[in-house]
Amino acid sequence: MMLSMFNDNLLRTLSETRVADARRDLRQHAEARGGPGRHTVLKRVAQDAPLTIRHANAADFPALERLAALDSRRIPTGELFVAEAEGRLLAATSLDTGAIVADPFEHTASIVELLRAHAGSVRPAAPRPLVVEDSREPVAALPKAA
Repeated sequence: MMLSMFNDNLLRTLSETRVADARRDLRQHAEARGGPGRHTVLKRVAQDAPLTIRHANAADFPALERLAALDSRRIPTGELFVAEAEGRLLAATSLDTGAIVADPFEHTASIVELLRAHAGSVRPAAPRPLVVEDSREPVAALPKAA
């Protein structure tokens, strides 16, 4: 009986130590990236907040890394459009590939649709096959065999 109590206490202590280490590492990583500190709580973006769609720039890279990590994806390649509200990037799309990353903890479905529509209006259309007009006279239909 005493042995099982020792194991439970040891396991509890080890678990608490691992959790504390993980929290410390997370805090240090976030502070090194310039992200939120330990006690910073991010509020959700208001539904009626103004939305800005713009080209991404080099200063957006940390926010794009955050979005990609939250969405479990890579940052899309090529020229990017981003959607921003209340100073936070909520979604991004590549004009070249159409790939999207979005914050899964925000309501971004309509924002993603806006980004796709905006990117589609800027993205060059796929080349259409060249149709050459045939200058020959049409041939009259042959009579049906009896």
